[in-house]
Amino acid sequence: MRDLPPIESLVHVSVVDGVRGGRVPREGYQRGWGLQFGGLSEKIEAEPLFRHAINSVGIPQLVSPENRKNIYLLLTRYLPKLPSQNIIEFGTYRGGNALFMALIMRELNPSAKVYALDTFTGMPETDKTRDAHSAGDFSDASLPVLNERIAQLGLTNLLPVQGLFEDTFPGLDAGPFGLAHIDCDIYSGVKFAQDAVWPRMCAGGYVVYDDATVSSCLGATEAVEELILERKIHSEQVWPHFVFRVGL
Repeated sequence: MRDLPPIESLVHVSVVDGVRGGRVPREGYQRGWGLQFGGLSEKIEAEPLFRHAINSVGIPQLVSPENRKNIYLLLTRYLPKLPSQNIIEFGTYRGGNALFMALIMRELNPSAKVYALDTFTGMPETDKTRDAHSAGDFSDASLPVLNERIAQLGLTNLLPVQGLFEDTFPGLDAGPFGLAHIDCDIYSGVKFAQDAVWPRMCAGGYVVYDDATVSSCLGATEAVEELILERKIHSEQVWPHFVFRVGL
């Protein structure tokens, strides 16, 4: 495992430590405030592991720079504290983000697995009362291209899973998960993913939403609002991702 400077040496926040309302506000401030206002972004860009992962992906990543850095922080400073470091991604598209996560985890914990779930043929039917996206969006994904890149990089820890979430996830012999990255844009996908993965997360696990605060994804936002109402939980972080904790 690589030696990385602790988060406390990179950014200082005045919020006291401890679990409150099912999350750790201090940790959310470290990542969110640190990236947005605390100069943390530039420090991450200077880390060799971050630069190596970015430069090695080799597939276009439909991920904002801030979201990518937040994922990096979660993987390098927070996930190692959990009893499981397995990762699951709902909505992989071309696989750039999955490759990025797998490259990092290979350095930090080679035994941890990254499961990348997607149809790899585009979006299924959407709910036009909620979703701006339509069936077939993102159909330029290619599982063969992703598998070729996985082989080129020797990423034995990255496992793509093709099909609709509701068909593939229930039979997936994997978990518990330390991090679930939900990046599927539409109400039905987000709703299924969050409800299905919640009981398969380890204690303290991170549920991270890529697009629930994006203007084109109000269906995803609605699903997260329902999660908050049904489970009576608070978010640990609201920028650049919505982040929730399981079992705290």
